Amino acid sequence: MYKKICNRCTRSSFSSSENGEWLCPSCGNNLTESQFYKATILQNITQSVTTIQKMEKYKKYR
Repeated sequence: MYKKICNRCTRSSFSSSENGEWLCPSCGNNLTESQFYKATILQNITQSVTTIQKMEKYKKYR
């Protein structure tokens, strides 16, 4: 589950897909290009991927 926060009305929007057009259900603002987060922890998805990649590199050198 993914979450985006509308920069116009600041309301949250949720989706099970990160692809396709994403409109704010409250005000209709286009959120397609906005940054998305894991809905359960509000962590930026790219931060999670970077952390996993760092952990994998660390395991190689141990």
